[in-house]
Amino acid sequence: MSKGDQAALAAIYQRYSAGIYQFVLRFVKLPDLAEDLVHDVFLKVWDSRARIDPDQSFSGYLYRIARNHVFKTVRQIAADRELRNRVLQELDTQPAEASRQTAEYERLFGLALSSLPQQRRNVFRLCREEGKTYAETAALLGISRNAVKKHMVLSMRAIHEFMVRNGDVTMVALLLLTLAA
Repeated sequence: MSKGDQAALAAIYQRYSAGIYQFVLRFVKLPDLAEDLVHDVFLKVWDSRARIDPDQSFSGYLYRIARNHVFKTVRQIAADRELRNRVLQELDTQPAEASRQTAEYERLFGLALSSLPQQRRNVFRLCREEGKTYAETAALLGISRNAVKKHMVLSMRAIHEFMVRNGDVTMVALLLLTLAA
């Protein structure tokens, strides 16, 4: 495949596509979206075929590409209203699973918040939970507006990284959907 043999790509697709599809479907819950993502993954593999290290695990490489592509798509879903509504509708058709995932999301989100330094947690709560502006938060805490902004950026990054490390992509999607609202 690294030399441009399309038959090699077809053989790799035949061998790995079903597993990649199941892997992706676990996260996105929409079969047609999962199919599209699987095709995208193999296109990315084809495009980067010259950089594939034959001494490394190919399946690990393939699943890492799939995971990264799912993360990128989840971020796009959070920004795309129509696709976001489809994902939420799909979660609504599975109420028990959605309820379990929401409870797990809330638990992990609470742990992520509690892992933040106290000042950052205060800034996050005032801005996100109480709806205060950066200027109002700065006045209440006696810090600059830029400090509030920096705390918010660092909070969002830390929460996102915590959720990625400890949850699954569906929970990250719920986090993005919640924070985008």
